[in-house]
Amino acid sequence: MRNILRTKKLFLKNIFLLILIFTNSISIFAKEFKVVNSHSLQSGVLKEYKLQNAIPVFINDSVPNQVNAVYIIVEGGSVLQSVEFSGLESSLFDLMTYGSKKYSYENIQSVKYRTQSSISSYSMYCGSVFTLNSINYYLPETLPIFLDCFINPTFTQKDFDLMMNEINMSLQSRQNNPQSILFDTVRRTVYKDNPLLTSSSVLPESVKNITIENLQKHHKNILNAQKIKVVAVGKFNTEEFLTILNETLGKLKKSKIKNSQFENYDNLKNIQSKLNFPNEKIVLNHKNATASEITVRAFATPSVTSPDYVAARITEDIFSTTMFNIIREKYGACYTPGTQIDSSPNATGFDYGLRVSDMENFSTYLKEAQEIMKSGKVISSVENGQAVFEDLENVIEGYKNSYILKKYSSQSTSSGIASRITSSILQFGDLTSADKIVTDALNVTCDDVKRVFNAYWLCNNFTWFEMRGSE
Repeated sequence: MRNILRTKKLFLKNIFLLILIFTNSISIFAKEFKVVNSHSLQSGVLKEYKLQNAIPVFINDSVPNQVNAVYIIVEGGSVLQSVEFSGLESSLFDLMTYGSKKYSYENIQSVKYRTQSSISSYSMYCGSVFTLNSINYYLPETLPIFLDCFINPTFTQKDFDLMMNEINMSLQSRQNNPQSILFDTVRRTVYKDNPLLTSSSVLPESVKNITIENLQKHHKNILNAQKIKVVAVGKFNTEEFLTILNETLGKLKKSKIKNSQFENYDNLKNIQSKLNFPNEKIVLNHKNATASEITVRAFATPSVTSPDYVAARITEDIFSTTMFNIIREKYGACYTPGTQIDSSPNATGFDYGLRVSDMENFSTYLKEAQEIMKSGKVISSVENGQAVFEDLENVIEGYKNSYILKKYSSQSTSSGIASRITSSILQFGDLTSADKIVTDALNVTCDDVKRVFNAYWLCNNFTWFEMRGSE
């Protein structure tokens, strides 16, 4: 009996010691995840943590909804590839959604359907993003799948063939689409000998290089802790979340970023390569363009990091309204006229007309719209063929508010906030510049709009492109 009691006491003592050790280990482990920095954003406070390999994790847990967004950012993008490897990175990120060593394609689809979650990706000139959107209740189930897909994709022939089938169908569709052909010609012309010539999408000349071997090789390149950041928005058990990341992403090694294609990667936002605008008009013909002809005037616009960028965005909206009222409503020269600018280090703008019915006079009508903008007027409507004018001063606040609403309409969603933070990291190299766009927009004046319009839209360095029908 005495031996039994002694054994029982020893057992309880050991249990107590185990509990004490476990409790202390949790306490010690939790101290590893201290907030190393805090950033104030419009969406709330963004807390910065570090994994054991120094990968930064930015968490915003003040969003009042039940959906969590986790974005893995890999800096690099299409500028690090030569043209013949266009779309290699986007294809890799796409293939990672198909399956991993632990989770088959069918298993992932079943979990996504049952939990109403999604795993997807997108690629840009400056980096690629692997995304998870999941109801926070299911995050303990969906997060391991998401991370295993990123770190351990299977590269099976079956999954590769499924992906390539979609790529080939997309290529075939684009090659039969006059609008896609025209804008591809614009890109190839304007960005000749420019790092931005490489596309994030697969091109006809690069599809042969989208192979399992090349994808596996590139996957090793992106699993570099030096290039990775994580953005997480939603309701999290921070300690559990960071523990899972630390046991997966935290084990990746750092290696120096090497790139022979573009030596100025660290200064991506300062690319100042010359754009190419030939003097002669470039005319293409396609049988599918009959009765749906297109015209485009391409010109240089402010880079995404330029102080003129936001003013140019607002100018884009104002001038599109003027073009619509002159080219379509007054003259009926095309179905959809407008203007648009890119967001890149070497940005291009386009005045365009879709389904043009009066190609010969389109440029004349465009000049009329330009003169109205130069005078500081905006057309509110066209009545009986006569334009009704408004002073820019009377309407600019509405355009500014419209731009802000358009830019931040998804501000309350976890994915919208995560996407904006991600764009700020990739395009501006920081966490807060994208949020400052609101302030920049509110500060745009009529003089800014006129100055930007004169400097870019009225610059003499531009090229006309046309897509005409053929028999």
